[in-house]
Parts: sequence; structure tokens; C-alpha cells
Amino acid sequence: MIFELGDLLRKSGRLVFNLDQLSILSGIPRQQVKVYASRLVKKGIARRVRRGWLSLTEDPFILAAQLVEPSYISFLPSLYLLGLVDEVPTIAECVTTRAPWKSRELGVVYRKVRTELFFGYRYLRRQESYVWVATPEKAILDMVYFNMLPPKLGFDLDWRRMEEMCGMYKKVGGYRARRVIEWVKHAGRE
Repeated sequence: MIFELGDLLRKSGRLVFNLDQLSILSGIPRQQVKVYASRLVKKGIARRVRRGWLSLTEDPFILAAQLVEPSYISFLPSLYLLGLVDEVPTIAECVTTRAPWKSRELGVVYRKVRTELFFGYRYLRRQESYVWVATPEKAILDMVYFNMLPPKLGFDLDWRRMEEMCGMYKKVGGYRARRVIEWVKHAGRE
């Protein structure tokens, strides 16, 4: 029964679950789902990644994209996943509208943005699952927003799209948003 449950979870396309999700996907009543979660861990099918959370993968990108929702992978890790930089990131850095959070053990960091700035990401298949990943333009804007130095670009950006995105930053305002607007204004001319 436990191995069949593991197969069922893998086929769902999702590899990171909280107990409520596990209950819904498996049809196991909420009162009994903790027992099954423990059995999945004991059999080595899953691992506990946080209280009330199981993962069927070791992939830090899938883990990061599915552990905190809504979130998307951004910054250099997204450029790596899109094949635009070769340097393998040691931490999966994400943007979320929820509280910022990080775990050295899991290798994930979540940075909070206002809801109005939560855009510019897309679905990307990874292993038998998925991640949400920032477009190259949004990844660069996120770096500037959080005062990280963008890399020397060895790839082309859609500057018109970046200027359109700046409209959302103008609406939000604040020193971080102004930094993004100024960066696009000056970097786009180089």
C-alpha cells in the first residue's frame, strides 16, 4: 500500500506535499494521513523537509518552487535553469508574496515582494514535476530590486518588455522600485 501511495503521489506531477495535500491526493482521511506520511518516510520513499511537509525529491529547485506557494525561482538560479548562465547555484532563491523565509539545510531562500510585483514567471518542466521560474527580464529586475548586482549579460534581454514591467514598479513606488526604474533607464542605453 505504501509503495502504491508513493507511485500515486509521483504521478500527480507534484513532488512536495503538506499533509492536507497528501490527504486530498490519496483519499486518506486527514486524521490518518500522519500515519501514512510516517510510513512513507520510514520506507525511504519520502523525507520530511519541514513540519507537516514531505518531499519525494532531493532537487532543491523543485523543493523551493513547491514548498512555499505562491513563489517562483528568480535571480541567478532562474537564469541557470533557463540555460543562460553556467554557474550552478548553491541556493534556490525565490520570490514570494508570503513572509520571507530561509533554510540553510534545504538550501532555499524566499524574498517577499508586494503582490503587484509578483509577475514575470513561467512554468518549466523539471524531472517528472515542475517549477515556476522568472523570465530572464524579471530575474534581472528582481536582482536590482533586492540590490544584487546583475551579472555581465552574455545573452539578450527584451528591453521593451523590461520597460513595460517598469510600469508596475512605478505604481508601487518606494526606493527599491525607483532603483529598478533608474537601472532600466540607464542599462538599456548601454
